[in-house]
Amino acid sequence: MRVAVVGAGWAGLAAALRLLRLGHEPWVFEAARRTGGRARAVSRPALGTIDCGQHVLLGAYRETLDLMRELGVDPAEAFHAQVLSLASADGRFRLGAWPLPAPAHALGLLLGGRGLGLRERWSLARILAALGARAGAPRDADTVSRWLDRLECPARLRRLLWDPLCLAAMNTPADAADARLFVRVLRDSVGAGAGASRLLIPCGTLDELWPARARARLPRLAAGHRVGALEAAPGGYRVDGAAFDAVILATPPGEAARLLGGLPESREWLAGWPRWRFEGIGTVTLRLERPWGSGEAMRMLEERPGRAAYGQWLFDRSAVSRGEAARLVHAVISGAGRYAAHGADAVIEGVIGQIREQAPERLPAVLESVLITEKRATFSAIPGLRRPGTRTPWPRLMLAGDWTDTGYPAVLEGAVRSGHRAAEALAAD
Repeated sequence: MRVAVVGAGWAGLAAALRLLRLGHEPWVFEAARRTGGRARAVSRPALGTIDCGQHVLLGAYRETLDLMRELGVDPAEAFHAQVLSLASADGRFRLGAWPLPAPAHALGLLLGGRGLGLRERWSLARILAALGARAGAPRDADTVSRWLDRLECPARLRRLLWDPLCLAAMNTPADAADARLFVRVLRDSVGAGAGASRLLIPCGTLDELWPARARARLPRLAAGHRVGALEAAPGGYRVDGAAFDAVILATPPGEAARLLGGLPESREWLAGWPRWRFEGIGTVTLRLERPWGSGEAMRMLEERPGRAAYGQWLFDRSAVSRGEAARLVHAVISGAGRYAAHGADAVIEGVIGQIREQAPERLPAVLESVLITEKRATFSAIPGLRRPGTRTPWPRLMLAGDWTDTGYPAVLEGAVRSGHRAAEALAAD
């Protein structure tokens, strides 16, 4: 089949590679000049080419890791891997799994670390036990906060652990996030053993993980080409006038709806299209005078909104990278709309103040800094959101993207899985 894949983010690239492997002919169209979607490289005069944001993968991301291996990339070399460890920058709070088979690995969370009292550890044990049991499982309309209320979670444990973890995993605040999706992430990572819950921090750029190699294998990839029209045609479709046997739309949902709107009987089907809301993610990147050498690849920051200090997760690249990249520090801000009233300079200064106040190691002089905000980084993962599946009412026209019904929130593994499902569905047809 000659297949038009519209979109060259992680979903579209994964779909095109799977089609190629199955013996089909993918033609990839990407509106942007760079591939990768919301996990792409960007150029900034002061810093050169960097990722648009710091991402962390999990050992549970099986299809992404398998795809890397298929392309000749060894995950053991591409990532800094560490057992699940959640630690505050000031060192007063630390939890970490033990490198043991499930369920013994969870003993590290319950018995090790520091900063939690007996009541909080008992609550943590109850919540971890609820991940694999019907009793205590979230109900359909539960937010994460409502689910934790029913499990009588102490307020301090929420503040230290669950609220920041939910915001990091879902990019949606705990009082609005779908508890079932959150539990799915926890079950497939923390609940599945030390290997599945490992934190994987890229040593290089996201593009180097696998998208660059994917582009090299795809002979028909048109970057900077926004598809204007999708039309039904005898035996297939026309994409900007060119004939194709099948189509995979791996675009953001608004763009997918625009293209589907040109097909017969689309109005009726699109009437059930979700009312998408989106959340932003911001990343403050600092280039230091020298590598920091804090010894900690990833730590948690405590927010100080009154000082425009919104950093939540702190990454020291000197713990994972070499060369110039080792001089970079990133602070990630989920729910970035909260700092919309502040200018970029104020947010950067607030984050620098956070780091200097909360991290015990002295931060070297900051030579350059930038705030990159992805305003529509993820959909709002709220209860009751009816995300479309892979198939559409039109034959051989599939959807892919982390916003489709992957069973996960908007994460990179969901994007890869959706691309694979779309390609396999076309092959099955």
